[in-house]
Amino acid sequence: MKMLKHLWETQRLVLSAFVLAAAVFCYFAATTTMSMIYWMDPAHQDQPLAGWMTPRYVSHSYKLPPEIVGPALSIVKGDMLKRQSLDAIAAAKGMTMDEMQDSIDTTAAVFRASKDAGK
Repeated sequence: MKMLKHLWETQRLVLSAFVLAAAVFCYFAATTTMSMIYWMDPAHQDQPLAGWMTPRYVSHSYKLPPEIVGPALSIVKGDMLKRQSLDAIAAAKGMTMDEMQDSIDTTAAVFRASKDAGK
């Protein structure tokens, strides 16, 4: 405690920067850990598509790169806003959720087959 008091009196800026850096590190460590736990849960892998999902969520759930998920959902690169739901995409593209699901399933199967063939 005495050392901390001494540091505060003599090196206030350095101590403040250290505490801030430690807090930022803890934040990112916690969010990374929570994300890892969430996506490792089998209940969140290959989930059936729902209207609330975003292409990014689908990409994580099916373990597909975003550049593959976009075309599977008929999304052109500059065509969509961030965090657009599948409901909004389906309405804009005139697709049903079943058509999107079929497209994602086919894309995932082809991607996984090509990935396995490359081993």
